[in-house]
Parts: sequence; structure tokens; C-alpha cells
Amino acid sequence: EPHAGFRIAFNMFDTDGNEMVDKKEFLVVLKTDGEEIVSRSYWDTLRRNTSQALFSDLAERADDISCLVADTTLLVHFFGRKGKAELNFEDFYRFMDNLQTEVLEIEFLSYSNGMNTISEEDFAHILLRYTNVENTSVFLENVRYSIPEEKGITFDEFRSFFQFLNNLEDFAIALNMYNFASRSIGQDEFKRAVYVATGLKFSPHLVNTVFKIFDVDKDDQLSYKEFIGIMKDRLHRGFRGYKTVQKYPTFKSCLKKELHSR
Repeated sequence: EPHAGFRIAFNMFDTDGNEMVDKKEFLVVLKTDGEEIVSRSYWDTLRRNTSQALFSDLAERADDISCLVADTTLLVHFFGRKGKAELNFEDFYRFMDNLQTEVLEIEFLSYSNGMNTISEEDFAHILLRYTNVENTSVFLENVRYSIPEEKGITFDEFRSFFQFLNNLEDFAIALNMYNFASRSIGQDEFKRAVYVATGLKFSPHLVNTVFKIFDVDKDDQLSYKEFIGIMKDRLHRGFRGYKTVQKYPTFKSCLKKELHSR
């Protein structure tokens, strides 16, 4: 399910396993040795299992993370003014899912120029950013020539694909189950594997666009190497191309917006 990663993140906080998180459990990731520091490995795990788009902003500087987590407004929102309230999974999931959506909307709107869609080429550019692909122009040209009549990617399609990326490991397992990892697969098989692994139903146009981006040899099939290898590299690299001073205010503004909407 798309929210499986959020469950993993919640369980990391829920140290006593009672399906509720209290303030002490929430702050257990902070260490106080004169200065509050957040374990890098903790946030790397949290980032991988919930939302690459959301937690990529948290990966670079521990001092910024500590300030964010310890932010009074966030703690009051979760645990009340006296810090005695507890957080259940549904509230945690709702908050984090909405926050993820806010971050994705910012990225989408930066390309849509006020329209309801972004171009397939811009979608490709976003996906290829921070991969180890040496010549991204080859992939962008694939899209440009394979989809001459631009239809566009909607925000719902954009969001569902990033939900899928958050569950990429499950998708890789699904490929192995169907013995697809050793051979190339077509669009119908790809769509089926996505649904089995994540419960997400991709539109035919989204699937076609993904194939046009990554099908380098133009055989209308995707190999494990053509897609999984590149996307895994993207998740590992994250958005480290941005300087923290540029990206952190954007994330924090999303956080404040979500808090004030409650």
C-alpha cells in the first residue's frame, strides 16, 4: 500500500509498540551532549521509507533537523501544550501525507507555469535529476521525439509516481516474483507490477511516458537496468544538488502552512 512507508516511520517512533507515540518517544532521536544532534542514519532510513520528496530536505544538516523536530509549534500540534497527548498512526499519516503533497505541489508548480499539467519533458527532467546518467539529453530527446504532441502530466499522475518511488523496493520484489527482473517487460506488465507492489493504478499515459523516457533501445520494453537501476540511484542521491540554505526554508514554509491549516 502507498502508506506502508509511513507505517514504518511511525513504528520507528513507537518504541514500546503500543500503537501510540508520546512526546518522549518522538524526541528519542535527539541526543543532548551539549548540542542536540540527530542521527544521520535515522533520518536516512526515515527518508527512504516515507517520502524522498519530503525528507530529502532533511538529510544534509543535523543542526537544522534538530531545530525542526524540536520546533515548539510542531510539538504542540502533535502532543498538546502540556506535552501529554499521544499521536496515533492515522493522525501521523494524515499530517505527513498532506505535508508531502505540499512539497510535491511546490515542485510541480515550479514547472507548470499556472497550467494543470507539466510537460512530459519536464517530468523526465525531474526524474533524471541527481542520477548517475552521464547524458540526460538522450532521455529528454526520447521524450521529445516519441511524444511529439504534448498531452502533459497532471498533478495526480505526478504525485502517484512519487508515491510509487517511495515503494521502489517493493516493486523490485514484485518484478522478481514475476521473474521479470531477468528480462524486459511491456507496459501492461509494468502497470500490473506497480499495482501488485503498491496498490497504485497508473494511467496509460503515465506508463507510456515512463517507457518513452527510459526505453533507450526503443524496443517498447523496459529492462531492470534501464529503469530500476537509474531510479534507485536517484533515491540514494536525493536532492543533494541544492544547497541547504536554499531548500530548507521551502520545506519549513510547507510545515508551517500545514500546521496553520489544522
